[in-house]
Amino acid sequence: MKATARHTALQALLQMEENEGYSNIVIDKALRAAGLDLRDGGLASAIFYGVLEKRLPLDFYLRGCLKDPGKKVDPVIWMLLRCAAYQILYLDRVPDSAAVNQAVEEAKAYKRGTYAGLVNGVLRNLSRSKETLALPQGESLRALSLRYSIPQELIRLWRGSYGPHLTGRLLEVFQQRPRMYVRVNTVKTTVEALAGLLAEKGFSLTPLPFPQGAAVLEGDGSPAALPEFQEGLFHVQDLSAQLACTLLEARPGQTLCDCCAAPGGKTFTLAEIMEDTGRVYSFDLYKGRVGLIRQGGERLGLACVQAEQRDGEKAYEGLPPMDAVLCDVPCSGYGVIRRKPEIRYKPLASVKELPELQLRILENGASLVRPGGLLVYATCTLNPQENGRVAERFLDAHPEFEPAPFSLPGVERLVEEPAHTQTLLPFAGGSDGFFAARFRRTGDL
Repeated sequence: MKATARHTALQALLQMEENEGYSNIVIDKALRAAGLDLRDGGLASAIFYGVLEKRLPLDFYLRGCLKDPGKKVDPVIWMLLRCAAYQILYLDRVPDSAAVNQAVEEAKAYKRGTYAGLVNGVLRNLSRSKETLALPQGESLRALSLRYSIPQELIRLWRGSYGPHLTGRLLEVFQQRPRMYVRVNTVKTTVEALAGLLAEKGFSLTPLPFPQGAAVLEGDGSPAALPEFQEGLFHVQDLSAQLACTLLEARPGQTLCDCCAAPGGKTFTLAEIMEDTGRVYSFDLYKGRVGLIRQGGERLGLACVQAEQRDGEKAYEGLPPMDAVLCDVPCSGYGVIRRKPEIRYKPLASVKELPELQLRILENGASLVRPGGLLVYATCTLNPQENGRVAERFLDAHPEFEPAPFSLPGVERLVEEPAHTQTLLPFAGGSDGFFAARFRRTGDL
């Protein structure tokens, strides 16, 4: 098939199904390979992300258009139906006839056109009945799951952890587009100077009162394509991650460690807070990802960053005592659903081993902290087993550490939890869903 917007979106979605890649990486690679113009690239991206975000209601509606709703359909054809159904139900700028016809043409090129009739019949049925389609109403798990396209087990987890009111607000906010936050490289420029430069390119930069150097970036196009990005005047980093960096209380001349650093955003923010003095050790398990940290540090002109390939599950050797250590550990990622919509479908059973891994990484990071130094544990998920429970287990096993309470300006505490921990919610002053815990070492190394 010719590389059309619809074909590109379909192939990228099939790639996601087969290889479980990150959505932004998969669609960016597909768009580059297809060589689509700006308009078609925008349509391909809209279909791709739309199908990921609306998968559960799309499947519900499509099942209702089958003669046998329980019928098993070829997975490629089912994905094709999802793509067309998204256009029919959610994209006003696409005529139903165009969505149907393109899908039928796509089906004709697959398995000798065996499914072309099925595709045509289902989609025409959907188009005719779309004004009368309705999802189940009410507050049952099934109704909420279909309305917000979030699996029932995840809604059940949040209800049990945060209560029905906060869960309802979470479900609403995860339907919205997140803001783009950046960190201004204060080693090279000021927020005001960068705002002036970006305004000339049609972008607006709005500084935040806290943390210093954080700002909201708005404008059309990729920030990475801007010359100011290439010159290292800023990097893209969510607000929650920038807030976590403030918990280390970094100062010029200190020695810090970022244990699970790639692609390096928190390392860079810490180095900038330290005015590019002292040393920030930046570790990752994979060589390629360490290379990304080094490239980013060079682009930003940060000489104090020392990126190394190290396994956070193994004991660290040959390192000096650290003034502060950050363990932003691998996690289920349920707090970043707005940015990576595919994460919502990750089964809870598939992440049940993560707390043990997280605790091992935290304990190894703790071994580096000097007496009086700080240790910060962080995740970008909303799952108490990976968050507060890991922090609690760590303190129980390590009497040489004590809780180090904190407050974050402008961030509401809506979840009842100890003062040295905080669950950041997207509607309460954070951006992504996030968790942080802080400890201070009291004993000897």
